[in-house]
Amino acid sequence: MKMLARTMQSWLRSGAPSTFARLFRLLYGASNVRIGSNFRCDSLPRCLIDPGAQLDIGDNVEFRSGVELRVHGKARLVIEDDVRIDRGVRILAANESVVRIGAGARIGLYSVLNGGDCIDVGEKSLISGFVYLQSSMHRFANSGAAIKDQGYDHGPVSLGQGAWLAAHVVIMPGRNVGANAIVGSNAVVTEDVEPGMIVAGVPAKPISSSRV
Repeated sequence: MKMLARTMQSWLRSGAPSTFARLFRLLYGASNVRIGSNFRCDSLPRCLIDPGAQLDIGDNVEFRSGVELRVHGKARLVIEDDVRIDRGVRILAANESVVRIGAGARIGLYSVLNGGDCIDVGEKSLISGFVYLQSSMHRFANSGAAIKDQGYDHGPVSLGQGAWLAAHVVIMPGRNVGANAIVGSNAVVTEDVEPGMIVAGVPAKPISSSRV
């Protein structure tokens, strides 16, 4: 029994990611889907890709279990080389948006990238767990109508190279976080964050003007 358990653990560590990656290629291989070399995944990702949309996964990309990718309309989702996406992450690209995850970036567990408009995640940036990047928001101009019937406003979101979003951060539509900036846990970013700035709070405010 111990030998069987060790064999199963070994397969889960090394065999399962390559097996699920082969299944993923078989199920989602199409002219609008490109999957680079050495792709690995702990379980079969859930993908919804419209015929007019594009999914581009680079080399040496790793998904943990429960990742969901949705690419709708004429949108494009680009996951560059050496990206690691943790358990339960959901990435949506819709309308005509481009959602790009830059090379070497890391996305923590159960984070959501909601790309009704463009989202750009810079190279080697860090997104911790339970982070929300929101590029669209329900309108609420007419107080006499249900919120769900009022449509959406959109604004692109960007995260600069080498930046770090700590756990439970929310980035609101139209906001930019500069290169090497840090956003503290539970912060809500309602204004642009300058490169190298450290911010925290609700709404997020600067607590340091330079990295230390």
